[in-house]
Amino acid sequence: MEVIPGVYKLSGLWDQADLGAGVYLISTEGELTLVDTGFKSKYRQVLRRIYGLGFSPSRISNIIITHHHADHTGGLAELKAITGATVTAHKADAPYIEGRLPQPGPFRPDWLRRMSGTVNKILKTEPCGVDNQVEDDDELPVMGGMRIIHTPGHTPGSICIYVRHRSLIFVGDLVARLRALKLPSMPFTADIPLELQSIRKLAGLEFETMCFGHGHPVRQGASQMVADFAHRLEEKR
Repeated sequence: MEVIPGVYKLSGLWDQADLGAGVYLISTEGELTLVDTGFKSKYRQVLRRIYGLGFSPSRISNIIITHHHADHTGGLAELKAITGATVTAHKADAPYIEGRLPQPGPFRPDWLRRMSGTVNKILKTEPCGVDNQVEDDDELPVMGGMRIIHTPGHTPGSICIYVRHRSLIFVGDLVARLRALKLPSMPFTADIPLELQSIRKLAGLEFETMCFGHGHPVRQGASQMVADFAHRLEEKR
């Protein structure tokens, strides 16, 4: 699925997150960049879909992780080993990706939190080094300049990736989309007040196209959708 020229969602037949979460491929000036990697068991599907688009995975030079959850980082270690790509993530999530801290969730409700040991075994990821630990407002030299927007809440180091000159943003799990925008999975959201604050921060940016970890991309009017969603959340407080 080509979202905009040079940006592809590596989706299945019905464009669902069959890889665990949305995995995106960016092709620019002969260089490939992945945004997130899906579950560990899905990395071969990621490679097949890259080949299916006519690209060689050996051209992947960057893998950007929006946050440390297993549906976004499960295939990271394998894909890094195969491609030799530079891995970029926020410094607050790097300890989880590198295995220095365990996956913490779920946080709520209490009965699910008490099962966290079992859940974490299912969601276990293989540790992988983070080569480039970024912070808010850092810029990556991809697509002519990608700005890192730190949007903590779902995880401490959740990020959005903003390409202003292409009017494009990757939001990871900051928000999800079914028919309309919705909050991410609350059991796995570390800090809900901070999550709402980050959505308000996103509402201050201008972009037409928005790519989600969970949901179909929006190609027009995306920033207005976020602003309206943030307003609805404020009204509910």
